[in-house]
Amino acid sequence: MWVRNTFSVLAGLALAMTIITLAITANKLWFDELDNIVLSQKGDVYVYWQSVLKQAPTNFFIALLISCGVGACLGGVLTAFLVKEARQAYAILVGLILFLMAVVDIIIFTNHPTWYEIGLFLIFFPFSWLGGKIVDVLMREKIIPKS
Repeated sequence: MWVRNTFSVLAGLALAMTIITLAITANKLWFDELDNIVLSQKGDVYVYWQSVLKQAPTNFFIALLISCGVGACLGGVLTAFLVKEARQAYAILVGLILFLMAVVDIIIFTNHPTWYEIGLFLIFFPFSWLGGKIVDVLMREKIIPKS
């Protein structure tokens, strides 16, 4: 049982991170070419991401919050669908892990707006819970079979 639950959480995290990463990649294209970003070393992702955060407009962070919400919700749906019991609890666990990963990002890269940092807390938990709730309702209404 614990193997299935662990796999379910990892699958939900993988889906959520894929959605968020794709949104970040697409979102970078929305604003003009970053001014004179010169990587100190070829392929230095940390320097590049720090410079993106410094120059990103407000709509970048708004879109990032939206993609975090969508990713958390769909990750919660997948996790809740795959586990047998405590669907909402495991979906919220996905939201907690995503939030902790975001906190590490905020600690390492210090150029996030404060409203964005607060918004992350308000996004990950409710949306991951919503993903678990969606699966609960669909199973209760017998729209999708219980696993």
